Amino acid sequence: MKKLFFILISFFYFISSASADDCSNIPINPVIEFYSSYGNLSYDLSKNNSEITAIANQYGIMEKGIFASGLATINVEWEISADTVGRMISNYNICVIPEKIKVYVGFANPKIYISKDIQNNRCKMEVVSRHEQTHQQINKTALDYFLPLFQNAFYKIVKTVKPIHVNNISDVDKASTKLTKEYNKKFSPLIAFFEKEMLNEQKKLDNTNNYLHEQQLCN
Repeated sequence: MKKLFFILISFFYFISSASADDCSNIPINPVIEFYSSYGNLSYDLSKNNSEITAIANQYGIMEKGIFASGLATINVEWEISADTVGRMISNYNICVIPEKIKVYVGFANPKIYISKDIQNNRCKMEVVSRHEQTHQQINKTALDYFLPLFQNAFYKIVKTVKPIHVNNISDVDKASTKLTKEYNKKFSPLIAFFEKEMLNEQKKLDNTNNYLHEQQLCN
């Protein structure tokens, strides 16, 4: 998994965005701040099995057996914002460079659904709840694993995005927006890779042997 991630990093590292020659040699050393959050876990006990299955379909998740009575969902959120400065190198040449970049990667709306259809069966409630809590723990572990990889990758991405040349100070804001879009464009595939790997880790829990083992706990 890590090897594939580094291949992605290398791909974007060697593709630098074009810019005016007057700006291309300016050093780029912005302050980069990373933020993250697991989100606030909530529980929903108001839905039946059919309603939970419908929600699972929206996320591309399909539980089996008694575990169709539960579901763990989460949304990955990320955002990049850049503070820039216009550096004048001649009367008609301004280079827009990043001064400070904030990067957020985290979770929003982590939720565990437990069907009201099994709420009279304490054993099933406990088994399903524990199963879904494990799913959410997998999500947290995956984020912890990837955060340093994201940081390392983003430092390299920043080096590939050259300062933007403008002729007028009034164009600095547009150049700042363009820089941010370029960061997003290069960082987006890494987020997609993270989401894919997180789903793959979840599938390791949702296997036939584990389903049978956990279902037998209530027999």
